[in-house]
Amino acid sequence: MRDAMARMAYKGPEPDFAAMKKETKNPEFVEEFEKAYKSVTAPDMAMTQVDTLKKNFAELEAQAKKHATHATTRMAELEAELKSIEAQREKIGTMTMDEYFETNPELKKKIDERIKNDQWFDV
Repeated sequence: MRDAMARMAYKGPEPDFAAMKKETKNPEFVEEFEKAYKSVTAPDMAMTQVDTLKKNFAELEAQAKKHATHATTRMAELEAELKSIEAQREKIGTMTMDEYFETNPELKKKIDERIKNDQWFDV
């Protein structure tokens, strides 16, 4: 954008106000025009907002990559769990308690502890 503005900017010679004052019948107009001409300043084209936005975007992009990595890992975990559940569903009709407890040893410990304490029912 700055390059386009620089190319479009006027690059001709400065007006010769002294010569204009001599050639005109009303040098006051030329003086006012000269004062107005010299008071015009080019706006500051510094774009600090763009730098801030680039920084913020980089932070957001890093967070998104982190979340994407976590999501990919979590998807792999869930797919493995799903395969395990599907395998159990296929053999649930013929599975023995011992086979089930092989896949869930913590449940076996919990049940053995309840039997040991003579707790047969949840109340």
